[in-house]
Amino acid sequence: MAITLRKITTIPTLCALLLALIGLLCVGEAWTQGPGYNEFGRLASGLFYLKTGDFSPFHVNPPLTSMAAGLPSAALGAKSATRADLGISNFARDEFDTGEFFIKNNRENNRLLLFWGRLCCIALMLLGMALGARLAGELYGGPAKIVFLLLAGFSPFYLGHGTMVGPDAASGLFAVAAVMYFRRWLRAADLAGAFTAGLALGVAELTKFTLLILYPLFPILWLLDRLLAPAPRRFKIGRELGQFCVLIAASFLVINIGYLFEGTGQRLGDYRFETLLFTGCSDRQEIPSAGGNRFSMGNRWERALGRLPMPLPKNFIQGIDTQRYDFERGIQSYMRGTWSEHGWWNFYLYALLLKTPLGIEALFLLAVLCTFFFKKVNAPCRDELLILLPGITLMVFLSSQSGFSIHSRYALAALPFFFVWTSKLGRLFERPAAGVPGRGTRAVRFLAVFFLTAGIGSSLAAYPHNIAYFNDLTALIPTPEVPDIPRQEPRTRLSAFLDLGSRHAPRHLLDSNIEWGQTLGDLERWCRKHPEVQNIHTLLSPHDYPIDQTDIPARLDSDLEESGWYAVSVCELYGSQTHTGKVAHAFRRITPVTVLGNTIYIYHLTGDDYRLLRKLYEEIRAREKEKEQQTDKK
Repeated sequence: MAITLRKITTIPTLCALLLALIGLLCVGEAWTQGPGYNEFGRLASGLFYLKTGDFSPFHVNPPLTSMAAGLPSAALGAKSATRADLGISNFARDEFDTGEFFIKNNRENNRLLLFWGRLCCIALMLLGMALGARLAGELYGGPAKIVFLLLAGFSPFYLGHGTMVGPDAASGLFAVAAVMYFRRWLRAADLAGAFTAGLALGVAELTKFTLLILYPLFPILWLLDRLLAPAPRRFKIGRELGQFCVLIAASFLVINIGYLFEGTGQRLGDYRFETLLFTGCSDRQEIPSAGGNRFSMGNRWERALGRLPMPLPKNFIQGIDTQRYDFERGIQSYMRGTWSEHGWWNFYLYALLLKTPLGIEALFLLAVLCTFFFKKVNAPCRDELLILLPGITLMVFLSSQSGFSIHSRYALAALPFFFVWTSKLGRLFERPAAGVPGRGTRAVRFLAVFFLTAGIGSSLAAYPHNIAYFNDLTALIPTPEVPDIPRQEPRTRLSAFLDLGSRHAPRHLLDSNIEWGQTLGDLERWCRKHPEVQNIHTLLSPHDYPIDQTDIPARLDSDLEESGWYAVSVCELYGSQTHTGKVAHAFRRITPVTVLGNTIYIYHLTGDDYRLLRKLYEEIRAREKEKEQQTDKK
């Protein structure tokens, strides 16, 4: 039977084809990317969970994505650490030791096992995208599904971090799915809908602790939905309250199943915490080395709470404390050329401004204009709030956690909500019978197609190095500190234009925003193509990788060869504050032979280069000593 063009172009078929294309792009990037920082730790922790039922190693994150990544390793009999190998404690970040054990004891196939683990995480992400597209369709019609998949599937964030073992990509997509099933319960108000919504919420909570914000948010959304109902109807508060309790109980059940009921029922007062919030201490110096607990030593109300058995697993609660510890103690952070001992409230907004394609940003602004001038593209007000309020709340919550500002990928928890909301532009492409006003729509349709195409094209131009993607605003926005931009000759005029944002990116952001180990695969392939490079000295972010690496010595003396090859990470060129890192800073004034993925700079030092490097380094040290003297005087 002949397949007609009309059948091929139906919305479900187009969605299936788009998901297949997105999947292929993700698989390609997963194959070419090097192992991300601590990615083996996440994979090995998932394998450890599956083999032991002990969720201690990486309890700073819920276990869903790590367990999914560990499934192929478990099926293929990969070697895993034991609890005795790790010496696990409540506060230790044991995933680092777990990952190191995995690499050493599965050296023959650890790279392949990592790839299979990535495929499982990609499958989770594609499932989340399919559910997000379904919600977009329920709110804004069939074409909105296509718009959502184009926005999410070709986003540099998802093509980059979504193809690595990690929870960030799945978290926002499953949060959207939880809201979709919550909305269905709000419309039906039946017990089955409440139970299903609870299951979806529980799955979302197994991806990232950030989504705990949904628990206080759902009652607010429930109340707003009932207040904004279009027709007055009897609000059966007792029945719906009972169903809401079923929803929460179902989510707790899923969380416990995810943790295999490990430690469920332990009294709150029996835990040992290390944060000010849960110890009740006013200063970090007061917290005992073995941990404290305000629910065992606080006032009578706190002690009463401490006697209650917890309906959640031990390492779920312990993980919340460990995650908060990082924000309370603060971590050295970098933004706009400036280092700080804490973060900034506007970090995530600033990162999204620079790391989102300009076409997609313009499309979002177009959706804002259409919301006011093409009101029939909108969903009912209570549905709009169901999408916008979670996204805004998550962004506000993330921005309020300013103990450190390092990873823009945390914003992936909120980003899909804005993709769903922007997908309302799909209504512009429905037939006039759908109620979309005809006047002026042709120009708006053209702008929507143009912006969407430009955004997707910009993202694909960076493939397969999407983690390092930055838009052209990066080159235009000034920064208080203007470090030297490493000199490099563009391959072509087109590459000079496409790489403009990434070349200026280090002025603005570092770490996982630009380099997370993904270009190490390019370095390995480059070394194979250049057999004349017998030995390459590297100064990279800490990764375990099968290249014969010799770090640049801590000091420029006779131990540094006067000629040789050097591979220096962009995070070391700009970021490291160690003495060895200061050596890398001097490289910024030397023209590299080539740049791999906009993140690894390859240098070939000759005698003249070496003498220049020494001179530049001595200048750097002289400036540092001058700053130290000025600080001492103050």
